[in-house]
Amino acid sequence: MDLKEKLIGNAMTILGADLTSEQLGLVRNCMSVLLQGYDLVEHMDLPSTEVIDDTHILKHFAASKKISGCSIKTIKMYGYHIRKFLDYVDTPIVNVTTTQLRYYLASLGQNCSNCYIDNVRRVLNSFYSFCEKEEYIVKNPCKKIDKIKYHSEIKQPYTDIEVELINLACKKPREKALVSILFSTGVRREEITKIKISDINFQDRSIRINGKGGKYRIVYFSARCEIAIKEYLNSKRLESDYIFSSERNIGTDGKLCCESIAKIIKEIEKNSGLKNVHLHKFRRWFATYMADRGVPLQDLKEMMGHEGIQTSSKYYVFRDANRIRYEFKRNAF
Repeated sequence: MDLKEKLIGNAMTILGADLTSEQLGLVRNCMSVLLQGYDLVEHMDLPSTEVIDDTHILKHFAASKKISGCSIKTIKMYGYHIRKFLDYVDTPIVNVTTTQLRYYLASLGQNCSNCYIDNVRRVLNSFYSFCEKEEYIVKNPCKKIDKIKYHSEIKQPYTDIEVELINLACKKPREKALVSILFSTGVRREEITKIKISDINFQDRSIRINGKGGKYRIVYFSARCEIAIKEYLNSKRLESDYIFSSERNIGTDGKLCCESIAKIIKEIEKNSGLKNVHLHKFRRWFATYMADRGVPLQDLKEMMGHEGIQTSSKYYVFRDANRIRYEFKRNAF
């Protein structure tokens, strides 16, 4: 590893817990510029003070993910799966073998789906690819393990009846506004917690969304949604920068977390008499609704804030099933 990169990497590890991804990026760029005109030489005659243990590597990995724009939730997910694996094998990170990885993934097969196991494999592969790149290890031991095949079920969006029942189940202005935004924009649950009142533009019925990896995009909402939002804002008792805030004076800004939003949805589920009402299903319904009305895949990608078309294309699966059924009924002898 280049000594400059090693020095910068160590700085990122030390600062990773205290700085945001944007701040870490600025530090990395600043150090790269400052060190550009210098040649670093390692003092081989002095004893090394650097201790490369598992904790150091895990902190360095977390810092690198933070710089790349991963959310705190995603970083914690990576850490959970990596530590769970290391506890299982009881072996230092740098000594782990492909056989140990295979045994671990096989042990998960007793209680977990293939989809879950493949997600674990991807996490471990990402981690050991990082270790190889940073020269903690010579070769990624997870590279030899093939993708685990699993059957992907077609997840159905809400039916027209379910949409009406959900809307009727909303009793409070906050519930109506929340459901209207979810149906009208298809935003992620993390994104809806970040919406500030200043992000909403009623002139063109748009919302500036702070999306995954700190990337912003504009989404649009309907006239019905506009009415619901204004009714809710007029009913709010406590002032907050965030549109969905606590009804009690908790914290400095009263911002609701994802768990609090999920509880509101569960209350709506209870009042509707339906089962399996959850936040991501609103996003699936939005995508299917737009696809059914002929929205091109490229445009749907932008609406949903996806990195690539491949991610958006999975939402067309149910639409294609509907189209096939319709065409059969229309043309069957």
